[in-house]
Amino acid sequence: MLHAVIMAGGSGTRLWPESRRSHPKQFLAFEGTRTMIAATIDRVGELIPGERVVVVTGGSMKDLVIRSAPGLAVENILYEPAARNTAPCIGWAAVELLRKDPEATMVVLPADHVVKPDTVFCDTLRFAVDLIEEDPNRLVTLGIKPTFPATSYGYVQRDAALTSPAARRWASLTKAYSVVRFHEKPSGEKATEFLASGQFGWNGGIFVWKAGTILELIRRFEPAIGAELDAIAADGSPQSVQEHFPAMKNISIDYAVLERAESIVMIDTTFEWDDVGTWCSLERLYAGEKDEAGNIGIGVEILAVDSHGNVVRDGTPGHLYALLGVDDLIVVRTADATLIARKDHEEAVREIIEKLDGKYL
Repeated sequence: MLHAVIMAGGSGTRLWPESRRSHPKQFLAFEGTRTMIAATIDRVGELIPGERVVVVTGGSMKDLVIRSAPGLAVENILYEPAARNTAPCIGWAAVELLRKDPEATMVVLPADHVVKPDTVFCDTLRFAVDLIEEDPNRLVTLGIKPTFPATSYGYVQRDAALTSPAARRWASLTKAYSVVRFHEKPSGEKATEFLASGQFGWNGGIFVWKAGTILELIRRFEPAIGAELDAIAADGSPQSVQEHFPAMKNISIDYAVLERAESIVMIDTTFEWDDVGTWCSLERLYAGEKDEAGNIGIGVEILAVDSHGNVVRDGTPGHLYALLGVDDLIVVRTADATLIARKDHEEAVREIIEKLDGKYL
């Protein structure tokens, strides 16, 4: 059967001051009132019932997950005793799925992305599942169509288009390609080359594969992690997870498996996607709400005079922002902190984080 594994352990520090260690971005709402994690669970609901949705998160986020996803069974929430990146996270989820379903196929996806429309996303997953059923050894990644030369995403380089029966069945939706290799976050020059070639997709961190296949590949390429996962599988107790999970290497699934494995397939996606990784992402999400000068007020009233291209977000109703003679600013206000930054400095938010004490983190 098909299961969803939603990774919800990130800290989202680039969206400070709204995203905090105690309340990271997957528990924020950027479109309407649904949190990002709730929207992700709903998104796969057309294809995967709630009883087959697993959320992997940090132990400190237990209450946040329960509040954001009240319909999720408590036993379907896996709490990592330590942050160990995506390879241990996915490996542990595979272990737990195989305990219940020896033939499990798993969709792996982050909790904090925006995808539209849900119907096209689910059809793309159906295509991926069809490819897996055709060859259970395949690893399928969804390649996001690049729209600009991004330096903050990894890239997937494609090769020839598949012509298998599954590929032909879904030809009216999109195409699937064999993968040449995964590329880490590139320089601006290299990203421009990737975009111009038309042979690359962004690595959005959305994957489909058999749970048994990915677990076997983790054992093959990272035997030390595999041994710890096997110990958890053999014991099955919470104490075993507490003992063996922190002992695993901190490594992403990209480094651990995807950069070494064969039989990787990339599906060209046709849905809209944004990882909402920076405050400038909101300019894309709310593009339709810009005023004539390109200013956007999110949850707030703005009065702009001789001001252009500013993004203002505030969850406090009744607060007016008057902008006078300022351009290309990001202004984000919370109850205890306010960020004011130029758009071309937003990646430097991490420098603010490094200087903060615990009170504001």
